Amino acid sequence: MASLAAIAKSYRSKRDAVSRLRRQSEKKLKETLSQKRRSNSGLLSLERKREDIVRQRDHTAQTLNQYLAQKDSIERLKIAAEERLRHEQDERDGAKQQSEYGVEEEKAAASQRLKIIDEKIAELRAEIRERESTGSRILGQIENLQKEKSKLDGKLKSQIHAKPGLLNLLRSSEKAEANLRPKVQSLIKREEQTAKVLQSMVKKLAIIQAVKRKAARKNAVRRAKLKTKIRRLARKKTRSRVIKSLKRRVARKIKTRPRKIKRKVVKRKARRSSRSKRRR
Repeated sequence: MASLAAIAKSYRSKRDAVSRLRRQSEKKLKETLSQKRRSNSGLLSLERKREDIVRQRDHTAQTLNQYLAQKDSIERLKIAAEERLRHEQDERDGAKQQSEYGVEEEKAAASQRLKIIDEKIAELRAEIRERESTGSRILGQIENLQKEKSKLDGKLKSQIHAKPGLLNLLRSSEKAEANLRPKVQSLIKREEQTAKVLQSMVKKLAIIQAVKRKAARKNAVRRAKLKTKIRRLARKKTRSRVIKSLKRRVARKIKTRPRKIKRKVVKRKARRSSRSKRRR
């Protein structure tokens, strides 16, 4: 009984120790899984952000290329308009000379030609001014797009630098999970086995204690009966002793009373005889 109780106590302490280790391991596993989820979520978020930034950068680069193409086209149109303007100016100089130094018919044709050339020159100058205005506007947009593109490139670089750290966290958490999960399962099995053994021992102890209590109750009943019996016997013995002592006393009294009467009678007779003698 004592050894079984000691074994049960040792198993209880073992179960408590295994439970404590299991709780600690489960806590570490929970923290590891949380770290794994955070790192995985961070990687997914980083990948989504990277994709968004790449799309924005590609769109910005595409728009920038379009504006650069427009700028080149405007530059070419402007150069062509300037060449035409120089050509028209040369034509105007020739027509002006003809209108000044030519014959009358040539002067009239030259003056008419000057009007047409002046209109063309005005149109070309207006076209050049428009091209310059459009070009300056496009240059501003190109500068903004280039700044936006460089900013997006910087974000991509920062994400590229942040990704290895998250990958290392993910790998370390996966490695820790691979080590902790079988450990937790082993501790759970050990705890269950220890609990089963302890439960069986507790049942055995309960049975033994129940048998012991039953035996103790029987012994108590027996002792109570024995005590009652002893009391009854004691009462009987005391009664018999009292009766015997009373009988002895009565017998003594019966034996002693006649003797005392005889002595008294003899004494009385002697006294009477002495008195009668004296009277005589």
